[in-house]
Amino acid sequence: MSEEIASKWNSRYSYSGKPMPAPARVLSRGVRWLPLGEDGRAREMEGPCKALDLACGRAANGHWLAQRGFRVSAWDISETVVEEILSRRPKMIYDVAVRDVVKVPPEPSTFHVIVVSKFLDRSLCPAISAALKPGGVLFYQTFTHGLSNPDYLLAANELLSLFDGLKVLEYHEPLPDDEGKAEARLIARRPEH
Repeated sequence: MSEEIASKWNSRYSYSGKPMPAPARVLSRGVRWLPLGEDGRAREMEGPCKALDLACGRAANGHWLAQRGFRVSAWDISETVVEEILSRRPKMIYDVAVRDVVKVPPEPSTFHVIVVSKFLDRSLCPAISAALKPGGVLFYQTFTHGLSNPDYLLAANELLSLFDGLKVLEYHEPLPDDEGKAEARLIARRPEH
C-alpha cells in the first residue's frame, strides 16, 4: 500500500517550475500561538525550537517556519518532492526526509511545533500528540468537504475528538465554499504536565 501511495504522490509532484504555495491558513492565521520572541523569531527552548512539517508536500509550512528561525524537519512519502526540497537554495530546512509517517511516526516528545496540512490518517493522531513536547503546539488543517474519497474527509467536529488529549486554542470548521470545499483548522497545545 505504501508503494502505491508513494507512486501516486511522486506522479503528482513530478511537475516543475511551480512557485511554492502559501503556508496553510491554520499556520499563517495562528501565528500568535507559535513560540516566538519579541523579534518574531523562534525562541530558544533548551536549544533550538524544533518544528515538524509532517506529510510536507512542497514544504511551504516548513519553509515559512524556517524563515522564522525554527529548526524544521520536513517529511513526506514522495521521493520526488523531497528531491525538489533538497535542491532549493538556500537550504533552509534542517532535516528533509522520505518517510512513511504512518509506518515510522515521529518519536515522542520531540517537537515544539507540528504542522499537518491536507493529510489525514486517523491512526497516526495519537503519535502526533505524543510527538509534541510538553507545551508544544499542533497546527492541523484538512478537508471536511470537497474530496471524492470519504476516507480522507473529517466528520463534523472529528478533528477535536482525534486530539482530545490536547488543549484547544482555536478551532474553525467553515461551511463549504462555492466549489464545495472546506477544511477544518485546529490549533491545540499539549499540556505541560
